[in-house]
Amino acid sequence: MREDAESVRRRVIESLKVTYFQLAYIQQTLPIIEQSDHTLNQIEQITESHYRVGQGNQQDVLKAQLQHTRILEEIAHHHQAEGQLQAQLKQILNRAQTSPDIVAEPLTATPLFHTDSQLLQKVKEQSPEIRSKQQLLEQQQARIELAHKDARPDFMVSYMWQHTANQFRDYYMATFGIRLPNRGRQRAELAESEERREQVNQQLQAERQRVASEIQQQYVLVRTSEERLNIYKSGLIPQADATFRAGMAAYQSNRQDFQTLLGNFLDVLNLDLDYRQQLAEHESAIARLERLTGEAQP
Repeated sequence: MREDAESVRRRVIESLKVTYFQLAYIQQTLPIIEQSDHTLNQIEQITESHYRVGQGNQQDVLKAQLQHTRILEEIAHHHQAEGQLQAQLKQILNRAQTSPDIVAEPLTATPLFHTDSQLLQKVKEQSPEIRSKQQLLEQQQARIELAHKDARPDFMVSYMWQHTANQFRDYYMATFGIRLPNRGRQRAELAESEERREQVNQQLQAERQRVASEIQQQYVLVRTSEERLNIYKSGLIPQADATFRAGMAAYQSNRQDFQTLLGNFLDVLNLDLDYRQQLAEHESAIARLERLTGEAQP
């Protein structure tokens, strides 16, 4: 029961952290989308001015308006998601739904200093699910040992002395007895205990495999997301931003078509959102590793 309680405690903390990271993603990407909508308004104005002087076409104006509507829809979706995440967090924290909303801190990538082998060793020692199964196995082993003892005969020896009177000799009596066990019933109980032990042992091995697999999956996710975050931050996002700025200048001087500019604009927006999403997934994977190993990352 103690291990089960520890397992529940860890899962509640994991749920709290993962929900918090999702909220942080929503709150920190909303200004990005709103700023992108402001930039798109500028592009739309340039497109309309090109159309008025005969350097553009109406289709470009309509595409800009359509993209503006899509961004407005994305902003509305963010507001909805934030409201739902606020409700979930307040429920986990046992706060009133009318209490002030939670404002998440800016997310940063938490470093993982352990190797996968170290994490697997920690989870073997500290996983409440594994320890619970181990204790069940020890319980079944104790029952088997007790069943073996019950299969042995019980010997009883007693001695009694009684002083009757001075004119009579003292009274002495010794008794010896033996209780023979029911061999058929004892063999059945022993077989049942051994079968139950084997079942618990198989459950223990399955739990070890499940936890080890989850550790490995989350470890791979953390390491892969670290690589992707570095690629986004040092390569893709700066390159996309530079390409968009150059394209914006070229479009204003009518040296680039609108479709290419719109594609560059969406690249900047989507890459920034992908980076934030990857950061939230990285922190969520760290939280799952903390739940499995029982140790918070520094």
